Amino acid sequence: MDKLKITSPTQFMGDERGESYEFFTRPRKGFLLSYRNKGSVSGNHWHEGKSGAKNPEILLLTSGEIKLYAKDLDTGDEQIQNLKAPAVIEICPRLLHTLTAVSDCAFLEFNSLEEHKADTNYP
Repeated sequence: MDKLKITSPTQFMGDERGESYEFFTRPRKGFLLSYRNKGSVSGNHWHEGKSGAKNPEILLLTSGEIKLYAKDLDTGDEQIQNLKAPAVIEICPRLLHTLTAVSDCAFLEFNSLEEHKADTNYP
């Protein structure tokens, strides 16, 4: 599916203290930090890509596990993936996406609430 890209951040340190990872994103007006409880469902929307922060939307799953459902609104292609942290998720415009928390989890969205509200559509 061309409108969805999943990658792992690059680990640059790992020792008895823990691990550190690097990944890249574009400048944003702000960031959203979300915690979701096991079994909860989020999203079920798509973006037009009017905002640079939503073209693509970038999420960093920092802890836990999610089930990601994605449907390309142009082709009708559907995809379901289970993802464990850490994972970088890039969601292109016109991709309906729904996140179900398989466990308690946390993720960062690399956009502000203003950018999110201005570029979100629900089916």
